[in-house]
Amino acid sequence: MWTSSISNKKQWTSIFGESHSPAKMCISYARFEGNCIYLKLHSEIEQAFAPKKWLEKQYNEYEFGIYINNVKDIKVENFSFTGVARISITNNDQIYKFKLEINDSCSATFKAESITIANIKAYRNDGAI
Repeated sequence: MWTSSISNKKQWTSIFGESHSPAKMCISYARFEGNCIYLKLHSEIEQAFAPKKWLEKQYNEYEFGIYINNVKDIKVENFSFTGVARISITNNDQIYKFKLEINDSCSATFKAESITIANIKAYRNDGAI
């Protein structure tokens, strides 16, 4: 479960607890700035893990940001951030190893000093563009 390896996950655990990782997520956008990466992701709300107020308001999706700081050793293969994303994170001696796979074609790996999840927001996606 990749969320258990996040260095700062206070907001995440206050909403979902310790044992939830999204089953299906997609990247809305990625921003590379200096030696940091920001990923904005969205996912369908899973009824079993959703806060009661999200269900009462009939929200069906949520978004969140992953802030990855002091990134090193970036390797990207078959660049395409479109599709279902899978994340794995390991922590070894305060260095986080981050692996992102999108569909079966794109992968990105890198190391970082810290990883934070923040800006979690739920909403109703009615499919309108």
